[in-house]
Amino acid sequence: MMELEAGWAAETAGVEPAPRPPVAWEDPGVSVLVGFCRTLRDLLFHPEEFFANLGREGWAAPLTFALIVASAGMLCSLFWHLLVLAPRDQGLGDAVGLAASLGLDPAWLMVLMAGAPLLVLFDLAVGGLCWWGSVALVGADREFTPSWRIFGYAHAGMALGVIPFFGMLVAAIWILVLLYYGVKQVYGVSAWRAQGTLAIFLSLQALLMLLLLLGLAATLAFLGFLLLLS
Repeated sequence: MMELEAGWAAETAGVEPAPRPPVAWEDPGVSVLVGFCRTLRDLLFHPEEFFANLGREGWAAPLTFALIVASAGMLCSLFWHLLVLAPRDQGLGDAVGLAASLGLDPAWLMVLMAGAPLLVLFDLAVGGLCWWGSVALVGADREFTPSWRIFGYAHAGMALGVIPFFGMLVAAIWILVLLYYGVKQVYGVSAWRAQGTLAIFLSLQALLMLLLLLGLAATLAFLGFLLLLS
C-alpha cells in the first residue's frame, strides 16, 4: 500500500497545475465580475505591469471587455450632458424636456443610448485597423491579434467617462496613455517608436474624420443640387 502511495506521489509530483492567464478577465477560474474589476483596476493603476504580462493570443476577450467599458463610459458621459441641460434644482426628466424643446427628441436620445454598443463597435473596428496600421508602419509587428489586444484593453480608459462633464476628455487621454504603454511593453520598442506609433494613429484618425466630413458635405451638396433641379 505504501509503495502504491509512493508511486502515486512520484507521478503527481511532476504534474504542474495549468498556468493561470495573466489577464483576470480571461481567467475561467474567477467570476466574470471579479475578472472584469481586477482587469479594470490593473489597467487604470498598473498599466505598465499589465501590458508587460499581456499575452499575444485571443481577440474575443479584449473585444468584449472594450464593448462593456466603452459603452458604459459613453452612457455616463451622455447622462452628465443631460444634467447640464437640466434647469437648476430640477431633475433629469426636466433635462429631457429641455432637450426636446431644443430640437433634441427624447426618442432620439433613447436611440442613441440603446445604440451605444453599435457606435462603440464601429469605433473599435475603424480604430483597431488604424492602430494595426500604425504599429506596422513603425516596424513593430504586422500581426493583427497582438495589436488588437492592446487596442481593446486600452479602452479601459473609457471607464473615466464617469467623471462629471470632463470624463470623455480624460478618458481619451488615458486611452492614449494605455496605447503607449501597450505598444512599448508588448513589442519592446523604444519610447520614441511608441510615441511615433501614437502620432501615426492620431494622424490616421484625423484623416478619416476629414474624409468623413468631406463625404458628408459632398452628399449634402449633391442632394441640394437635386432639389434645385426638381
